[in-house]
Amino acid sequence: MSYCINPKCLQPQNSDQEKYCQSCGFSLLLHNRYRPLQPIGQGGFGRTFLARDESRPSHPHCVIKEFDFPEKNASYNHAVKLFNQEAVRLDCLGEHPQIPRLLAYFEEHQLLLLVQEYIPGKTLLQEFEHDGLFDEPKIWQILRDLLPVLKFVHDRDIIHRDIKPANLIRRRLRHPLPPSPIAFNNPDTIGETRTSAAIGNLSSKSIRDRPVPLPPPPPRPSGKSINSESKIIENGLIVLIDFGVAKLLTATTISRTGTIIGSPEFMAPEQTRGRVFPASDLYSLGATCLYLLTGVSPWDLYDTVLEKWVWRDFLSPERMVSDKLGKVLDKLVNNQILQRYNSAAEVLAAISTSPPKTSPPTQKVLKPQSPPKTAHKASKTRKHKTSPPSSQPANLTDNLKDNFQAMLGRIIPALTQPPDDEYLASERGGDYGQLQKLLATHRWRKADRETWIMLCRALGKGGRPYLHYSDLNKLPCEDLTILDNLWVKYSNHRFGFSIQAQIYLQEESDYGKFCDRVGWLKSIGHDPSLGFRYNLNIPTGHLPTRIWVMNGGKWWLHLETITQRLKDCGLI
Repeated sequence: MSYCINPKCLQPQNSDQEKYCQSCGFSLLLHNRYRPLQPIGQGGFGRTFLARDESRPSHPHCVIKEFDFPEKNASYNHAVKLFNQEAVRLDCLGEHPQIPRLLAYFEEHQLLLLVQEYIPGKTLLQEFEHDGLFDEPKIWQILRDLLPVLKFVHDRDIIHRDIKPANLIRRRLRHPLPPSPIAFNNPDTIGETRTSAAIGNLSSKSIRDRPVPLPPPPPRPSGKSINSESKIIENGLIVLIDFGVAKLLTATTISRTGTIIGSPEFMAPEQTRGRVFPASDLYSLGATCLYLLTGVSPWDLYDTVLEKWVWRDFLSPERMVSDKLGKVLDKLVNNQILQRYNSAAEVLAAISTSPPKTSPPTQKVLKPQSPPKTAHKASKTRKHKTSPPSSQPANLTDNLKDNFQAMLGRIIPALTQPPDDEYLASERGGDYGQLQKLLATHRWRKADRETWIMLCRALGKGGRPYLHYSDLNKLPCEDLTILDNLWVKYSNHRFGFSIQAQIYLQEESDYGKFCDRVGWLKSIGHDPSLGFRYNLNIPTGHLPTRIWVMNGGKWWLHLETITQRLKDCGLI
């Protein structure tokens, strides 16, 4: 399959044999060698495509980044100049084994195109969604892997600006990395090993003002991962990707307000005001570690009332980190830039000694309230309160404020085994322990499918069949209460059937408006799982999904039915 990258093309998909798009006539073999296969990303600057290099015998994959400028004007000419400079810097960055190599850059049809090495593997966000929360050894490994990369980048006067789990890929390679790319000026030329010597032109103009030589980067690995002690990391080192938004640092841009670039949840405070420093990347690295430890947005880990980080409140007792790691993370995400680490080298010095074993917390961890017990009979279920108090006393001590924060529902309940007296089984649905474990470790996707299984069991259906909306009228209150309590508890009041029902009622029982509010598609289509996400940015009420709903009849009545069932059971 070939994919046309013309932004105006209405039918971009073509066969592999075509050289030109059958819809718009745009070239499908860019620079006479790179064949785009499919889009894999889109941002404010353009799109990203998976492509194939057809000039090399093995036809290796690569990544093409497209920057679209509809009109050639003064802004476009300035963009070409900046693009030229950025490409030279990216060429130097690609000499590091943990940064994708620049393979080529050129201009076609008023599109500025960067071609970079394709990195096989999973992002840390994908790892998190699949495996759940990271533990302390994994966080130490992330710091050890990435801090040398940031030092390398910052030494070359470049700031990444968008460090987050989605921009960190663990390279999936157990064999030597491929050799350096071949020459690009002549598609038929083979054998050059220096990218910069081969791609030195844009619009037939040679590049000038190459950067001042710096100390050489670390060698690329020839077989095993550089870190010989990594039993945690079996698939290779972490690679920092998406330098498309990286901007060159100059004496003027350091102190001048500029464009805000990056992901707001992981941004340093000064970055939201358009100013960046090397310490801004360190802040984003720290925020990334906190998210992977807790599964909670960095925005929710900072208490704006108390003006302090409360991320420890989101860790269960057995997942508390050592004092050493805690202090490192606290300093990485300090809101005051002068109190933050000044450079990656400073952080490396701070963690140079072996990390200590995790010790029990020195301060008392507030034990959250367990969900209400349920009896075998539906009549004994209790109504679950889903909205925390909204007011706060004015004159509380710090300790009382911390306790009050817990009352506000800011603490994720302990991710431990349930107490002996906590009832997690029902007469119809059976044991809910597996669902609790999945929710407690924020493995949302697996928990969503386990919820489907438990619904079927509670309704006396074997396996995992699709359910008709009318089936929900028979759902035992006991099972509905346990399911809802678990989702509400472990999502910190963000997910659950009762949360969805309240949103549905707020939207005056309008299913379309409800879908817009929680981020669902308004139709099911051939695949009921389409449109659902299990990552950091999903809206309140997005989970659990409707993947179990039978597509047919008035399928959208599933929400109306379950809302009524929640009312009948006294849950809303």
